[in-house]
Amino acid sequence: MSDWEPELYNRFRRYRYEPVEAILARLPISADERIADLGCGSGENTIELARRAVAGRVTGIDSSPAMIDAANKARAELPPALGDRVAFMVGDISRLEAAAQYSIIFSNAALQWIPHHRDVLSAWFRALAPGGRMVVQMPANDRETAKVELGNLAREEPWRSMLSGVDQSFREVPPPEKYASILHEIGFIEVDCYYHTFHHPMLSPSEVVEWYRATGLRPFINALPERHRAPFLDAYRGRLERAYGTTAKMTFGFKRLFIWGRRPAA
Repeated sequence: MSDWEPELYNRFRRYRYEPVEAILARLPISADERIADLGCGSGENTIELARRAVAGRVTGIDSSPAMIDAANKARAELPPALGDRVAFMVGDISRLEAAAQYSIIFSNAALQWIPHHRDVLSAWFRALAPGGRMVVQMPANDRETAKVELGNLAREEPWRSMLSGVDQSFREVPPPEKYASILHEIGFIEVDCYYHTFHHPMLSPSEVVEWYRATGLRPFINALPERHRAPFLDAYRGRLERAYGTTAKMTFGFKRLFIWGRRPAA
């Protein structure tokens, strides 16, 4: 898969930040926290966590070299007192090899890209210091119109033949009660898993296509020969205009799953 495009991803930065705001409103952050931002992207959330942990250290990890490059550029512009407490690295967050290292594990809109969530969350549990907290947010919008229509389009010819190699086996996120059960079995306490739907004003269904072009559309676009990419996006845009019943302003409802847990102090 081709690398992420930080500029495209951040085109809807304000909307993508709303779940982070919801997390930060609930997450107490002490001065000396040791925080891991897993799937940190271009680093804005990592830097905000460091601002709040005024004497702590925050490490952002992401599999995308382009995202980490953008994050390091942002870090280079910070005052030294802040920038010295932030580090970014390219890495596989599904294979986090840390033992009791972090007081907070934070992961925003990243875990959905990774299979075998029980194994991943177990590794993250081991990476927490005793008493440490974990908060994860994932899109859970699989039943929303745009996602449904994308799946329908991909199953139609001529696209079906060209997209036969696209793996969507782990795209649908299980419900909150499933994650609550997994976290309890791993050993987390103070578990809280729930949905929250955010309502994003969009100028048209075309903006929904642009939203997904930075994320959920990437496996499809990357699998298509270059000459077929624009026609596929045009076909998707047309389907959304028909499904939403408009070519003008609309509200895009985006459901997300929040997962909270703590490693016991003893």
